[in-house]
Amino acid sequence: MAKIKSQSIPPSLLADYCGLLTTPQKYQKTGMTMGIKPSTRQALKPPQTNELLRVQLAAASWLVDQWNPHFGSQFYSDRLSEMKAHVFDPQYWYTLTPVRDRTERGFPEIEAYERPVNDQYNDPLHIQSNCVYTKWSAFYDTPLDEGTLNRPAPGWKGTVIDQIWRDSWFAQRRLIYELPVIITKDDKRPVLMGLDSRVTATATFRGNSIWFARGLWPYFFHEDGAEAKIINYLMTKWNKGDIYPMDLISTNQDYWQCTNTIQILRDARVHNAESILTPANRLGVIITTPPSRGVYSARNDNVRVTHHEDLTIYVAKSPNG
Repeated sequence: MAKIKSQSIPPSLLADYCGLLTTPQKYQKTGMTMGIKPSTRQALKPPQTNELLRVQLAAASWLVDQWNPHFGSQFYSDRLSEMKAHVFDPQYWYTLTPVRDRTERGFPEIEAYERPVNDQYNDPLHIQSNCVYTKWSAFYDTPLDEGTLNRPAPGWKGTVIDQIWRDSWFAQRRLIYELPVIITKDDKRPVLMGLDSRVTATATFRGNSIWFARGLWPYFFHEDGAEAKIINYLMTKWNKGDIYPMDLISTNQDYWQCTNTIQILRDARVHNAESILTPANRLGVIITTPPSRGVYSARNDNVRVTHHEDLTIYVAKSPNG
């Protein structure tokens, strides 16, 4: 508790000052006792942390520790500025491109949607459903264009049938990279993912920002000779950080269509305690735009979302490699 004695308040500030205090509860010969109103003493929210900046700072620190330059502060500042500009000096970074690239496509099991629906989304012509994905049923080389009916480009499609909105299918992209050094759970060597992404959504009437979420799901593993067996599963969820601010403006007069491009940098070592179970010489990354799962139709009759991207992996170097 703070005690204030002989406080002199300018008349111009008296009204605002008294507005912060409660009615006096205790009077003494030498003064009075008052409290601060609850609304004025609420704790400030902690500043939001920038996860990308944290990763960049850690990477710059690792490089300083490894290279031990004469002018450490300048070296640190230079490497940090380069990462922020998506520039990776080959003296300090390995640059990896995928050695395998495939698309995995699956179909949902469609169930009734049993949760309450907010009135503003309750549309009897577009009734929500519960589309559950478990495994992919086919995989193929990733198309460079829109693909074909049976081998579409990564993305998803949804439609209304008998007034019920449902997913038609979902396709995720999987890239495999050969690591130049062994990565273990306990080492701190930075491994970053540089994504240049283009997502196009086509719909009957309007769009939804969730359709443009960028899901990156990295995992480390070990491979000797033959290709390691891939576990059959589909990644249909997303995190809040996967959705970026954007203007959803249609470029077509006859129907809604929007293409969004973005360049982002992410950490491949997220949740490394779970993803690096053995010393790894391979990195796999699943890339998705999450499907509607029978919910996110934006009251359209048909929606088609496709994504194409270049994903470059950057592995930090030490003087010894």
